[in-house]
Amino acid sequence: YFLLATIMASCVSPAYAESPISHIKGMNAIGFRAGTGLGQTFDVGVMYQYHFTKRWSFLANVDFEKGKFQNADFWGIKVYPGVTCSVWHPVSWFYLHLLGDINLGYDSWKNKDIGKTTSGFALGLDLGVNFEFYAIPQLSFVLQAQQGWDWGFYKTGGYNYFHPLFSLGIKYNIK
Repeated sequence: YFLLATIMASCVSPAYAESPISHIKGMNAIGFRAGTGLGQTFDVGVMYQYHFTKRWSFLANVDFEKGKFQNADFWGIKVYPGVTCSVWHPVSWFYLHLLGDINLGYDSWKNKDIGKTTSGFALGLDLGVNFEFYAIPQLSFVLQAQQGWDWGFYKTGGYNYFHPLFSLGIKYNIK
C-alpha cells in the first residue's frame, strides 16, 4: 500500500514535473533499505548513490543480513560497491535501472545440530534490477530485486552459494 500511495502521489505531483533535479550529473542520494531473500532472512542497510552522467551512477550499499537456512543460523555484514544504468524512463517520475556490483563481506554460520560454527570473509558478484519512483524531486522509493553469488573463505574451508535479495528502499536526492 505504501508503494502504491507513493506512485499515485508521484503522478499528481506538479513540483516534480517542473524540476530538473532527477538523474543529473553530480546528483547524490543517500537512503536506507530493507528486504528479504530465501528462507527466513531479513536484510537492512544504508545506501549512497552518485550520478556521474544522466544514465550512469555509482552505488554503494552497506547491509546487515540475518537468517536461518534449514539447520543453520547465519549473519553477515556486506559492502556492495557497483554501478547502475538507467535503461528506461517512460515518465518523469519513474526509472528502470540495471545494476551490478562486487559483494565484499564477513559471514558467520552456526549449525545447531552438529554444534559447529564457522566464519570468514566472502567475495562475490551481484546483478539486479530496480524500479525508482519519485514522490517529489528530493524523495524517491526504490523497489529492487538482485541475485548474488558469493565464495566464502571460512575456517572450515571454502563455500560457494547464491543469495537473492528483494528490497524496498527510500532515498533522499541531493542536487
